[in-house]
Amino acid sequence: MKRGLVWMLVGILGLTGCEPLFQNRAEPLQAKLPDRWQTYRNARFEFEFLYPEGWVDSILPENRDGVAFSDPKNPGVEIRSWAEFVRSTPAKTPRPAPNFTTEQGLPGRLDVKVEPQISTIALTLYQNNVEYNWRGTAPSGEFGNYYRFFSFIASRYRVAK
Repeated sequence: MKRGLVWMLVGILGLTGCEPLFQNRAEPLQAKLPDRWQTYRNARFEFEFLYPEGWVDSILPENRDGVAFSDPKNPGVEIRSWAEFVRSTPAKTPRPAPNFTTEQGLPGRLDVKVEPQISTIALTLYQNNVEYNWRGTAPSGEFGNYYRFFSFIASRYRVAK
């Protein structure tokens, strides 16, 4: 009987998890990906990206080249995207080599900058004389918590072919 109660207790602990026991860990928990997403679509440059439902958008610029969204619970966290027409790059100033591929199969450049105050992850894609930019920013002390979140959005960035 006691053995059965012990196994039942072990099963209940296994099903409910033990995360509350680790709340005082030194390292912060990774930010959970949101359950609900919306899609921003830019009609002028035909690109789109995901953003969490409930995030606050900025006013569109007059030229309609992009948008920014910020976390209403943490205004220091922002995602932003824009596009612009570019001329052919002269041979003396080549574009940076791609180091990233979106789920759509588009090659791009993904760069991370960790600064004392604000850190960023930035994606740049070139297609048909258009430069597409996406950027996620967060306070440097919180950036590690948002890296997976930012990477998720960048990997799903889409451009009309």
